[in-house]
Amino acid sequence: MPRLLAVDGNSLAHRAWHAIRDSDDEVGHFVTGGFVSMLATAWSYGPFDGVIIAFDHPQNQRKQDFPEYKANRVDDHDLRPHLVALQDHLDACGFMVLVEAGLEGDDVLAAVADACLARTWQCLVLSSDKDLTALVSDDIHLLRPCGTMSDLRLYDPAAVRHEYGVDPVQYPDLAAMRGDPSDGLAGVNSIGPKTAARLLRDHGSLNGIYANLSMLPPKVEAALRAGRDVAERNRLLMSPLPGMAVDVETAVRAGVDLGRIDQAMGALNLGFAAGRFRYAVERPAAPPLPPAPAVEPDELVIDLPAVLRARRQTATVTSVGEQAPLF
Repeated sequence: MPRLLAVDGNSLAHRAWHAIRDSDDEVGHFVTGGFVSMLATAWSYGPFDGVIIAFDHPQNQRKQDFPEYKANRVDDHDLRPHLVALQDHLDACGFMVLVEAGLEGDDVLAAVADACLARTWQCLVLSSDKDLTALVSDDIHLLRPCGTMSDLRLYDPAAVRHEYGVDPVQYPDLAAMRGDPSDGLAGVNSIGPKTAARLLRDHGSLNGIYANLSMLPPKVEAALRAGRDVAERNRLLMSPLPGMAVDVETAVRAGVDLGRIDQAMGALNLGFAAGRFRYAVERPAAPPLPPAPAVEPDELVIDLPAVLRARRQTATVTSVGEQAPLF
């Protein structure tokens, strides 16, 4: 069964940009070098039969329809030329790079996940965007960087339920009520994540909640009535835009060509990044842990009082300033 790595290109590019731009290493194509190095980190959760990297299109359909969407974000103008070059560099490495007019990378990653599900393939989505939690299933997992790329958190359905209190398919409705400050989207007043999760567990979905408003406590009912337009707008903006088809078979046929990556990165004087990536891919799997030694139940019983008495009997008394024996 093929296994794909689907990468949020903008997410990793911004990490590389902000991690390196203020250092003394700001030379050449440093965003590309940082990106490939971070991509290697995900191989701890590999191996993968192919890599697809999705980027936002410059013309964002959501921003055109809802000007308040991500209006709070500062545009990194200096990053733009690096993003354009990065896409060319990753294509030269043999990775499948996808940009679709009007769509964000999230929409492309959702299409990749759908294509894998239709073929019963496995897919690991690498992104720091919490909205992609909705894609998680038995075969689609989310790998989300936390503080750094060395701090990766893997989400399967059980992990999503543990952290958010809802199933992955319910996450967009939870986020719609809670809001998303990072995207400039306010939530429903007085409805926090715990209340939203409890409502979804009781009523299944946002539609189910609004179909049963009269059954809710008066304050909760009033808040949801007043915030219905906000919740429905958020759910629309947080849901993937449909209609894109992704040729995942081509990505698998291309595979991961280490020689091509070496050549492309070497031409950019980024051999260190290619070396790190090669090491991550070729690194042998960790050996399995040895089985626990067989111990008879009686051997696990320790007579603690007897042990303490024996220690008191064998203890030596030392005078002030005398060095006690170390062993």
